[in-house]
Amino acid sequence: MEIRRLTDQDFDANIALAEYAFLYTLSEQQKEERRKRFGDEAVWGAFDGPELCAKLALMPLEVYVHGKKIKMGGIGGVATWPEKRRQGMVSQLLRRSLEEMKKEGQLLSYLHPFSVAFYRKYGWELFTDNKNYTIPVEKLPVRKSVPGRVVREVRDIDTLKSVYDRAVIRYNGPVVRTLKWWEQRVMNGIPYTAVYYNEADEPEAYVLYAIEERKWITEEIFWINDTARQGLWNFIINHDSKLKEVQMKLPVDDPLSLLLPDPMVKQEIEPFFMARIVDAVKFVEAYPFAESALDHRFVLHIEDQDAPWNEGDREWKISGSGVGGLEKVNSAEGLRADAANIRISIGILTAMLLGYRRPSELQRIGLLEASEETAHLLDTSIPARIPYMADYF
Repeated sequence: MEIRRLTDQDFDANIALAEYAFLYTLSEQQKEERRKRFGDEAVWGAFDGPELCAKLALMPLEVYVHGKKIKMGGIGGVATWPEKRRQGMVSQLLRRSLEEMKKEGQLLSYLHPFSVAFYRKYGWELFTDNKNYTIPVEKLPVRKSVPGRVVREVRDIDTLKSVYDRAVIRYNGPVVRTLKWWEQRVMNGIPYTAVYYNEADEPEAYVLYAIEERKWITEEIFWINDTARQGLWNFIINHDSKLKEVQMKLPVDDPLSLLLPDPMVKQEIEPFFMARIVDAVKFVEAYPFAESALDHRFVLHIEDQDAPWNEGDREWKISGSGVGGLEKVNSAEGLRADAANIRISIGILTAMLLGYRRPSELQRIGLLEASEETAHLLDTSIPARIPYMADYF
């Protein structure tokens, strides 16, 4: 078996596998559109001779981590012909993708799992959930008069982007959206849009949505402040005569339950995306730890069989100014692996640093091997910020 990047000559084989795996059919026009941008993302394949047996796409992206931009490699379009499954092809593709992402300086990797258990084996871990509401129209929030106005069908990307960029910075993990990402990924196929403008005619909130069978379906909603949030809710409520329910997809920390007059509505927590650290040393160096009065030092043992450059014992330093570093422990000094005072898998380390779970909680349930005192020190060193991601790939 050969693992290599697909070329233009492999485009038709790539499309045929994708259509079969994901149960869709592209028109000739759609194929030509995809052919034109085939080089925008690297597609890697497992070949048996000339035959493409399995493949995945690698997307070069950036994400926000505690307000800082970090390079991320997005994995999508993982597919295998059914007769070629369970032969280790996707395993080899994932390991090769980690090598490529490290080479490109991508410190994190994201993917949307078909199976959480499958990708956990290779170091990816859940890092963000959605909170989904289904609200009957009679239980919508109460209208409140606010200044400003809502304008429908605003599709100017600069306007929408100005709201998005200010709103997502309070979360960990959202994608740094380029103009091309907005055009091809966000706005493609969106039926309706609406933007709230404040009294100074500045955009401060938007919603992308559909209305189907008397159901309001929120594709995406962001606001800068509570006045803007209420302005959008007033707009949604004004549709009450044509709706039977409103569906919302929000971050898990959203306070909507407190704002509903009757919060006894359907609420579901949906595990969403998985992430993994690609290069632990460089990620810790780039990570903005909390400032404190003291420096902290730990011996960290990372378990990562699929990215061996992360595996093993390191001295983990966090300065009082919030700068982190990982240095190889000199084996000549006689420090054994079992001497590490923190032992953690790469996936749980990722979830912890992205804010999905706090160190003390992970220590209590046995996913972080450390003393209570060490877990508490990590609590104070890792800033608290909720992960959230509105994009899908």
